[in-house]
Amino acid sequence: MITTALVPIFAIILLGFLISRSTLVAAAMWPELERLTYYFFFPALLILRLSTSNFDWQELREITQVIALGLLAISLLIIAMHKLIAQDSASLSSVYQGSIRFNTYIGLACIDALYGDRGLTTAALCLAVYIPLVNILSVISLSLHAGNGAQRWSTVVTATVSNPLVVACAVGIGISYADLRIPELATAVITILTQPALPLGLLAVGAGIHLTAIGAQSWQLLVALVNKMLLFPAAVFAACLLFDTDNSLATILLILTALPAPPSAYILARQLGGNTALMANIITLQTIVAFVAIPFWLDISARWL
Repeated sequence: MITTALVPIFAIILLGFLISRSTLVAAAMWPELERLTYYFFFPALLILRLSTSNFDWQELREITQVIALGLLAISLLIIAMHKLIAQDSASLSSVYQGSIRFNTYIGLACIDALYGDRGLTTAALCLAVYIPLVNILSVISLSLHAGNGAQRWSTVVTATVSNPLVVACAVGIGISYADLRIPELATAVITILTQPALPLGLLAVGAGIHLTAIGAQSWQLLVALVNKMLLFPAAVFAACLLFDTDNSLATILLILTALPAPPSAYILARQLGGNTALMANIITLQTIVAFVAIPFWLDISARWL
């Protein structure tokens, strides 16, 4: 069942890869498609799911505990091994981003295929916690080697509050908390905007697949791959057992944790002086391996949670 649900998702990613290598569309289209999905379609999806949900705030606290413990574990591991991972901070920050960040497009598509609307609502609540924390940690890691303290924190705040997914989560939760109703006409418009989110996001993921000049990066690539696909999910899995997390919530958290790094990690690395070539290869390699890693963790979840 798991494989049957996930195969169409990775088939669309493969289709995006094949289309991007053809003459069917111009190469310049893909970055614009990515921006449109990132700034409009996915935020619309998150707002719709969160605004119409009645949250269990105990569940939100549990989500925060699990994610925070998992992030703390992988962060301490990288700090302890930083001299073995990379000698320069630019490469180290890219490995760190590759160890904690996740591709929302793939995650929501998987969760939608497995759990439907209810799963998407729970996933959106997880994203409301996960996205700000991951963005803050990523910006800090990229900024440690450049600029003064004031500049660093300004970058952290700006990158977090301007993230469209963070804004969408805040808006959706705010509407739900205030017990407001979105007018029917606005709901109809937002619903239409949500429909292209998952397929276009997956096509854009496929278009971004490309490995270049691996060479000396092989060790950093291996570390980022093991951290993201094995160690970080293992830390979140342990946290779920520790806090006796509900099975469906724990599975959704595991899916989000085992996802490959997103294209936005490359953009952030380019803006703040990270190793962009390494970041691009991490994203591509993790995207390929995710086809095996996600079913693996879903099987672990089914057996042990």
